[in-house]
Amino acid sequence: MKEFFYRPENAWVGDVIPYYEDGEFKLFYLHGWRENYREGLDRGWYLIGTKDFVNYREDGASKIEGGTGHILKVDNVYHMFYCVFPDGKQFACHAVSKDLRTWELIPEDTFGPDGEIYELADWRDPFVFWNEEEGQYGMLLAAMAKGPSNRKGCVARLTSRDLKKWTDREPLYAPNIHVGAHECPDLFRIGDWWYLVYSNYTDRFATFYRMSRSLNGPWITPKVDTFDGRAFYAAKSVSDGRKRYLFGWNPTKNDDLFGWNPPKAKGKDYNTWDWGGNLVVHEIIQRPDGTLAVKVPDSVNAAFAVDQPLHWESIAGTWTSPAPDEYACESPYAFTARLTEEDLPDRCKLSLEIRFSEHTQGTGVMLRTGVGLDEAYYVTLEPQRHRVTFRGPIMQSEDGGKTFPYEVELERPIELLPDRSHLLQLFIDGSICEIYINGEAAMSTRMYDIERGKLGLFVSQGDAIFKCVKIETVGCR
Repeated sequence: MKEFFYRPENAWVGDVIPYYEDGEFKLFYLHGWRENYREGLDRGWYLIGTKDFVNYREDGASKIEGGTGHILKVDNVYHMFYCVFPDGKQFACHAVSKDLRTWELIPEDTFGPDGEIYELADWRDPFVFWNEEEGQYGMLLAAMAKGPSNRKGCVARLTSRDLKKWTDREPLYAPNIHVGAHECPDLFRIGDWWYLVYSNYTDRFATFYRMSRSLNGPWITPKVDTFDGRAFYAAKSVSDGRKRYLFGWNPTKNDDLFGWNPPKAKGKDYNTWDWGGNLVVHEIIQRPDGTLAVKVPDSVNAAFAVDQPLHWESIAGTWTSPAPDEYACESPYAFTARLTEEDLPDRCKLSLEIRFSEHTQGTGVMLRTGVGLDEAYYVTLEPQRHRVTFRGPIMQSEDGGKTFPYEVELERPIELLPDRSHLLQLFIDGSICEIYINGEAAMSTRMYDIERGKLGLFVSQGDAIFKCVKIETVGCR
């Protein structure tokens, strides 16, 4: 069965370069074959088209062999900016096209850093925009600023009036936070706010954003400065004129590309994340205070619309049903659970609302669980710590304490208030699991080692009511 979250046959989706025109999202992406780990760069950019993030048209290779970049249109000519890595060096490149398919390379426009403001080692992922205030084009690049320490990852800034000759400027953003370059920079404006998006793989491995009233800064770090967790990377955005969407990839754990897999680990769940995977799209939402959130795109949510029957049995504790389609449990000092009689479908959407009391320690869902409750994937709301966590089966066993120097595998910060309904939406597609909380937070992950099992609801030391629990599958595509 072809995967719901897009990937090409016998290959993987790397960094996505989104462009929107004529009612369609035209998504260039780095095509990861994996037989040669150079992030698919030897095979270059591929193109797919979609109007709904559910159905995709494959247009194939673009004949551009290079790394991440940007597309813009000026006077009916498409300009592609991308990067290449000859002999360990990095350069920004330029190509043009009339139709987004046939590209003419302009070798004389290739350039690297001059070594005065920026280090020579990092110079990639160009993003180009028109700066209305200055009356010229700006280019952002993943770079390293000159400095005494290794914490000099930055977003480089250049300017041009003709898209051919570029002048170095002081970095747009250089906070000395990351040891690595700020990859895949992206810039957009919503209302009075400018947003800078970038990804980084040192200290924290995620796609970040900063916000400012001006392109000249200062760039504010919001309280929650990421869109998703470890399993969503290199995300870039584009707007259709009404909504803005963020395109990243959920990495696999198949190929041990970095050579860090535990040598005696059973299965794949505790392998390291690879480069590239399946395409994941989040819709960006602007809150009243200017901060950003993400939700599932409406078209993805609507694709799962075929109700599946649910029959329940209590496994631990006492459960009541105060109203139709409501399940309640009061368990202030213990763990309680109930399971479906049916296994979860391999591809489905799970949605439910959870309301909990003030002193509840944990509540949520178990995915692909058995009656023993240990062989399961746990998605847990932890109100006392204002986070949502993901734990796999090894964490329910003694081996988890031997293996990990940390409490959970994945977590996302979110304000979880008692006596209010909290919406959980989970989209499962084979090993892929995309989790959305309250239409404002996302957590991507993978589930490899347990392929079948039931849905479970649980409360750990607290009281909770579960409402509108639904499992839906995809109709005809």
